Amino acid sequence: MSTQLHVVDAFTDKSFTGNPAAVCLLSEPADESWMRLVAREMNLSETAFVHPVEAGLSLRWFTPTTEIALCGHATLATAHILWNTGTIRPEEPARFLTKSGWLTCRRDGSWIEMDFPALMPTPMPAPRELLGGLAVQPQFVGFTGCRWVVEVADAESVRRLRPDFQQLGRLEVARVVVTAASDVPEYDFISRNFALASGVNEDPVTGSAHCALGPFWQSKLGKSDFTEFQASARGGVVKVSVRGDRVLLGGQAITVSRVELLA
Repeated sequence: MSTQLHVVDAFTDKSFTGNPAAVCLLSEPADESWMRLVAREMNLSETAFVHPVEAGLSLRWFTPTTEIALCGHATLATAHILWNTGTIRPEEPARFLTKSGWLTCRRDGSWIEMDFPALMPTPMPAPRELLGGLAVQPQFVGFTGCRWVVEVADAESVRRLRPDFQQLGRLEVARVVVTAASDVPEYDFISRNFALASGVNEDPVTGSAHCALGPFWQSKLGKSDFTEFQASARGGVVKVSVRGDRVLLGGQAITVSRVELLA
């Protein structure tokens, strides 16, 4: 029996930009080894697997090399597919049971809003591997427990980064987001995200990183609502609203292809 996967570009309204994810709609749980093989075959930063459970849907995310506990763009892609295929009604929220707890997505016109946990970075001394891998002078270095957050002096420094991935890969937790205030009026800040611990050198647009970026920039700018541009080669836009211990992430998505698995 064949299985269909939907490939979605997330955090964008234009094909071949944003962050691509594959979404596999299942009627029941699948064998984990099969999911890992499918994710490796798709070779995207994340492949999402979703199936019904009591009170919602189970959602798991796999990179080509590992399972991860939280993923924004593949959650956005999954909600987009659930509504577009009629699996759930347009007015119905998508509720996902994940390794990071319950996550909820809601539609707002052409945008999808995701409710994620806030993760304020704690100031920390910069590890030698971090400084050597980025080769920049940081304004701030913090750690959330699962990701390093590095602020640099200006947006152009973020765009010009050419990391030494071998050095960054030596970090005990090799996930790093680099950010700066925006130099254009349509965005509040920009960022780039390096996810070597998940087998991805640079992730095009990273929803989960904004769980830390939102609280960080709230403390810097004294406001709670932002529009951000992730300045990877593909690029993407994320709306960020900090609400206490939660962060609301907004993005758009577009389906670009469907893949039929015969194995």
